[in-house]
Amino acid sequence: MKVKFTTTIDEELLKAVKIRAIEENTSVARIIETLFIKYLNEKKDCQE
Repeated sequence: MKVKFTTTIDEELLKAVKIRAIEENTSVARIIETLFIKYLNEKKDCQE
């Protein structure tokens, strides 16, 4: 199940991510989700 959440981010950073998402034919949500998964996996690997 997917849920919505709200956060605050630098305007120029968000603009750049939106442009990249369009260029890569994906969504900002998918980019964020992928990066969250990568972040959690890296932290998990460091604990082992």
